[in-house]
Amino acid sequence: MIVSSSIIYEGASASVLSSTTWQALGLPSLVPVTQNLLAFNKRMSQPLGILPWLHITLGEKIVYLNVMVVAGPFRLQLNSRA
Repeated sequence: MIVSSSIIYEGASASVLSSTTWQALGLPSLVPVTQNLLAFNKRMSQPLGILPWLHITLGEKIVYLNVMVVAGPFRLQLNSRA
C-alpha cells in the first residue's frame, strides 16, 4: 500500500496508526496491549493493539516500527489564535 500523506516522527514516544489505515492494510494480526495513550488534549485512549514490525520505505531506506493501532480516522484540527 502506498500512503502519500503521512507524518513520521522518529523521536515520538509512541508510533500510532489509525484503525482505518490498519483495515486498508488487510487487518494484519495485532499484539494485545494494556497501555493507554494520553493525547495532546489530555484525553486517554485504549489502543486496539500493536502492529509489530510494520515496514515503511522512505526513499532507499526501510524502517521497521512497532505501531499502536487506535480507533477511527485521524482528524487534523487547526486552532488559530488572534
